[in-house]
Amino acid sequence: MQIPLARLGLLAAILTSLAASAAAREETITFGGRHRGQPVEITAAIRWPAGSGVVPAMVIHHGSGGVNEWREGRYARELVAMGVAAVRIDSFGPRGVRQTVTDQMAVDDAEFNRDAIAALKALAVHPRIDRTRIGIMGFSKGAVSALMVSHERLLSDKGLPDGLRYALHIPIYPTCYVHYHQPRTSGAPIYLLLGGADTYAGVEPCTTYGETLRQSGARIEVKVYPDAPHGFDGGVAYNTPSGENYSRCVAVQRADGTYVERTTGAVVGTSGPDGWLVLGRQAMKVIAACRTLGVSGGPDERARAQAMEDFKGYVRRHLLGG
Repeated sequence: MQIPLARLGLLAAILTSLAASAAAREETITFGGRHRGQPVEITAAIRWPAGSGVVPAMVIHHGSGGVNEWREGRYARELVAMGVAAVRIDSFGPRGVRQTVTDQMAVDDAEFNRDAIAALKALAVHPRIDRTRIGIMGFSKGAVSALMVSHERLLSDKGLPDGLRYALHIPIYPTCYVHYHQPRTSGAPIYLLLGGADTYAGVEPCTTYGETLRQSGARIEVKVYPDAPHGFDGGVAYNTPSGENYSRCVAVQRADGTYVERTTGAVVGTSGPDGWLVLGRQAMKVIAACRTLGVSGGPDERARAQAMEDFKGYVRRHLLGG
């Protein structure tokens, strides 16, 4: 059957219009970062909801495998459908790194923390974003930054205007290897989502630190999905024998500012000028003793579905006011 040329022209016009509309709903922003002491320009892709008004935003910080569509993209689509701008940071590409599964120092956690803070600054002056309703979520490595940028010691002296802070923190299966002494958070709500069978990041270090945060006055809820592995909301199962596993390494800060590895009691570092852990000379020997090789994880449909419903509930409550 032949399709009339007029109808083909109409179809082409519709497709062109849809493509233009989709393009108008996406934007890339840049902001300054650092990599091994050198300046670098970090990018973040904003996906806008329909309409043209001012909207809340959620920063999405990726894990050790980088940005992907089956996890970060899935959450971005849900956010946009809810009327929230989805902002996906790429902390790897601008630094020339593809993954950190086999070398977590290729992009370290301090650099991730700085990216999250710089993103908040950039979004706060965007004319389409409500600066009082910017949240942050992250997965695994990105979940560490999503949690840590709730801590005032990482936010003070960072040039954040007028007390600017994230309004919501949702870290999903982070590695909780840094435990601050008497931590003080911004007061924004924190929802820590963990897999009960996570052997990559571990579970107990986060539940223990979550209780420490709660006792220090943080507004935190820790939810553990039973039998769910690391990456329970992802799309594919994986097993990487050469992947670095730090689930047994926990650095606990003492009152004098130094950090000791929890199992051995050995001093591993102190607080740097930006409030983050700076490893000392003996740290690598201590870490080598607690670090193992081999990481695995994969989807768990029950946890995947429940985590999304929980996530959307937090967003409605704290960014949409519902």
